[in-house]
Amino acid sequence: MKILLAGGGTMGPVTPLLAIAERWNNIDPTVEFVWVGTKHGPERSAVQDEGIPFLYVPVARLPRYFSWEWLALPYNLVRALILAWLILGREKPDLIVSAGGFTGVPVIMTGWLRRIPAWVHQQDAVPLLANHLVIPFVKIITVAWQSSLKSFPKNKTKWVGNPVRPSILAGKRDKAYEIFHLDLRLPTVLIFGGGSGSSWLNHMFEEIGGWLESQANVIHITGRGKIKRKLEHMGPHYHTYEFLTHEMAHALAAATVVVARAGMGTIAELAALRKPAVLIPLPSSLQEENVKPLKAMKAAVILRQRTTTTGDLKKAISDLLDNKPTRDELSERLHELLPTEVEESLVEFVKSKCLK
Repeated sequence: MKILLAGGGTMGPVTPLLAIAERWNNIDPTVEFVWVGTKHGPERSAVQDEGIPFLYVPVARLPRYFSWEWLALPYNLVRALILAWLILGREKPDLIVSAGGFTGVPVIMTGWLRRIPAWVHQQDAVPLLANHLVIPFVKIITVAWQSSLKSFPKNKTKWVGNPVRPSILAGKRDKAYEIFHLDLRLPTVLIFGGGSGSSWLNHMFEEIGGWLESQANVIHITGRGKIKRKLEHMGPHYHTYEFLTHEMAHALAAATVVVARAGMGTIAELAALRKPAVLIPLPSSLQEENVKPLKAMKAAVILRQRTTTTGDLKKAISDLLDNKPTRDELSERLHELLPTEVEESLVEFVKSKCLK
């Protein structure tokens, strides 16, 4: 059996697909995977590190705001549909899986014409436009949040939670101390802004990194091409990296506190690992909806980028580092709020619906 995974551009739609692939391969080692992503997205290295063949199609995106991409959309969409048709004809997958993003749209549409069943997973609390576009062409839809059920047809939608890669759960604190050269006497703060990094977070920690480095180990993942010279020379306890792959599991295992954006892949991994977090959603994005249930349940510290000062960020981190009971409460609430141990039942459900 061969499964084609479609997603990229950011790591948002990539993380759950990697989790599904890893779990499915554990259940059935004979299954083959192939990936269709974007030419220049951050997903290529993560996918290839898993030994999955990587292909790409042009991005035919329809922004919700005015953009020159509107003018190029017809041309890019035709190119993407033609290339997707050719890829499907060559690879002959038994199933197409997407977790949102415009990369999956031409693949699913041409797959429907070729009578290849498709499954879409909706991570974010507010459904993505790309997932709405493919509703007529997919066999089943799964959602991370129960509240998202109302946005899709009842007869093909199931609430499952959000899958997390088993390898992420296998990280070791001791291994992290060895890899990142951490000081065993200090707590550890992990900072990352998603697959492509966050310039805003990087800028904030240029200002407060020296303060933080004086009292904690810091692992700061900046995003490719976004390491600033000031961050690289912050001090002996401050460790900067553009991107982590297999080492990320160990970084998460060592983290006492996590400071991050609020993509669903990030939230799911923090929930699975019971990690107390300071989350700053990307302004005017679906991440702002993702944190609403967390804020309501007091399952994480939520800050708004537009109003957060360096003093606010320092206080949020300091309060968590200094208060273990609060850290424990946050991490348990987050773990209870979002189901993540779902891969095995999810695979069985999909097989029963799509691969009869």
